[in-house]
Amino acid sequence: MIKMKKAFSLIEVIFVLTILGIVASISSQIIVQVYENYITQKALYNTTTKTEIAINQIVNRLAFAIDGTTVSKDPLNPPYSKATENNNWLSLKDIDITLPNFRRFTTIEWIGYDNDSFSAGEAPYWSGVANYDTTASKGAFETPGSQLNLTRTIISNLSNGKVALDGVGGSLPAVLFTGEDYLNGTPHDPACMGLINENNTTCISRVSMTDNTHFSFPDNKPKNIYERYKLAWTAYALVPEASATKPGLFNLFLYSNYQPWNNETYQRNGTKSLLINNVSVFKFTENGGVIQLKLCATENISQDYNISSCKEKAIIR
Repeated sequence: MIKMKKAFSLIEVIFVLTILGIVASISSQIIVQVYENYITQKALYNTTTKTEIAINQIVNRLAFAIDGTTVSKDPLNPPYSKATENNNWLSLKDIDITLPNFRRFTTIEWIGYDNDSFSAGEAPYWSGVANYDTTASKGAFETPGSQLNLTRTIISNLSNGKVALDGVGGSLPAVLFTGEDYLNGTPHDPACMGLINENNTTCISRVSMTDNTHFSFPDNKPKNIYERYKLAWTAYALVPEASATKPGLFNLFLYSNYQPWNNETYQRNGTKSLLINNVSVFKFTENGGVIQLKLCATENISQDYNISSCKEKAIIR
């Protein structure tokens, strides 16, 4: 007697293959979706992180800008001479980003006071107080409570030896006095700080330390000295430059370690550092002393798909 073996019918085989095909299709779609989500989240994380780091670096430096020094320039049209929208520089407070004529003012430049040595110790290494005898020569002043020997070391280290507080082997820093005119609401004009006209430094003064608590003016010019001052060893500039590989985007560079009061400019003398690349938006305004920034960066994850992240900050000084 022959026993018949049970087998799958053709319909059953087709049914099983159909189910397996559906399961495989769903599984592959899930895998693709998971991978796409991973790539998207990674790109979003990367661009958000680098945008946050970049704008925080900007804020950390702009927070110590000397009031009245922040200017914006049209980088394509030097030299810089007049403060009107039809020319090539403006004080930051005069920028109106809603007007087409102002959109070419794409850089920010300012002089930052030396917060590093000011706040390095329990007591400031330079006190910011000027004790000046009006009956004496106008060639020097006392800064009581200062520790200028320590200030000299910090500035030398930060500038890689380029700036020397005692004038030995390096460029001199400068002081800007914040006195009567400043307190009455008329701060110094940026045009007299070397930021605009390299030959005009009438309101910022090169100084050299003579001992631990005294500064002298090596240029031997008469100075209007008030009871408060800010010590500065560098200016800063934020400069967007078009990307060579990403049309429509640009890279944002930070220039530092140059001294406008020594007839230096960021283009010729500054140290250039890449702050962030693939930037799509960099906007700034100043209102009532509050500087507002907006920074957006983009990361490409496919030929036709980009991820963007934007950060906004307000600097209240």
